[in-house]
Amino acid sequence: MGKKSKLREARRRAAERVACAVLEAHSKSDARPRAVERFGDFNAEYRDRVEVLRSYAVRKPDAWRCRIKSRSEDKRFIDLVRFSFGRYRVAAHLENAWLDNFTDDFVDRVTMLADDRTNRAVLPWYLAAAQGGSLYKQCASPYLSKLETHHFLTAPDEVTTSQRAFWYAVARAQGDCGDVARVVARSSLCRHSIASTWWKEVARFFARNPVPQHEMNDLIDYLRVAKTEDAEFSLKGRSLQALQRRKEEWHRALRKSNEIGGGVWAGRPIPDVEYETGGENNKAIWRLRQIKTGNELFREGQRMHHCVGAYKCFCMEGEISIWSLSCEFPLGRVNRGVIMEVGKDGAIVQCRGFANRLPYANEVSVVKRWARDYGLHWDALER
Repeated sequence: MGKKSKLREARRRAAERVACAVLEAHSKSDARPRAVERFGDFNAEYRDRVEVLRSYAVRKPDAWRCRIKSRSEDKRFIDLVRFSFGRYRVAAHLENAWLDNFTDDFVDRVTMLADDRTNRAVLPWYLAAAQGGSLYKQCASPYLSKLETHHFLTAPDEVTTSQRAFWYAVARAQGDCGDVARVVARSSLCRHSIASTWWKEVARFFARNPVPQHEMNDLIDYLRVAKTEDAEFSLKGRSLQALQRRKEEWHRALRKSNEIGGGVWAGRPIPDVEYETGGENNKAIWRLRQIKTGNELFREGQRMHHCVGAYKCFCMEGEISIWSLSCEFPLGRVNRGVIMEVGKDGAIVQCRGFANRLPYANEVSVVKRWARDYGLHWDALER
């Protein structure tokens, strides 16, 4: 072996020794937490969810051993649930009910659901379906027809929560168009109980008279007010066009009403923020500001030509907060952006611009950045 060959070989072996040392150091490191392997490894909250229903288990939870590669504790918990309670695979939204803290309270009323994070009433629905029972006879018959129950059980994976699956099922049973049913499932109907005879009537109306998502949510806002003010109000015999005219009249009345003005509330404990984007020559300043007075909410609704003023009572009760996004570009010129509704749980459930337009891509980018910075999560904008 020549001198150059020996030198190359020495360098190669030295590099191998360095690589081996690095790998050995990483193998001994405790940087990554130990993944869940057994029932006792789960945190107490997960174990408690299983213990409450242990009497319904078909296999002992303590006998479970991880069967998936993912290190995610959520995914391993679902694997535990399948092992312990399931004889048959069910729709993803029913499995997600073990992780999702929000469920229906099954009370027939017009008002929106309370923000209850402890009620897990949908888990018996999972047990009935996963163990081969009749979901219709055991749980669903007071709320869904047999056909609606079938569509609830076969909801597509993009319907990620049982709350939305309820409304998907009601709409899907009205016709063959799954796309329309998915729009209904993503609407603000999911903030109401499936036990409500009124809102099921509304869901079936939209299934027969499809409209874009933002228009549907606007009509739902109007219908909530109309039904609250007149218990005899019904959709029977009404056309979509007539309903849209009544909604516009309601908007005009809101804009003129002095009752919208007045009132002050504390709002969500998040500061107003500014973000800068672009370079030196095309810098833009984005401002996110919380609206905390009735007068300001009323003026914002007038400027943006939508019904944000109708949300004053929810703001004062602390159920939601309303935020405005504006952009200064070029410097010295402030442009209207979007208005956002943020729920008590931190979900951004609505984001609309002038006359209820959808947010532009640059607005979406800024709002997502804001959501990441302040622990909010993106709901309306994933639709």
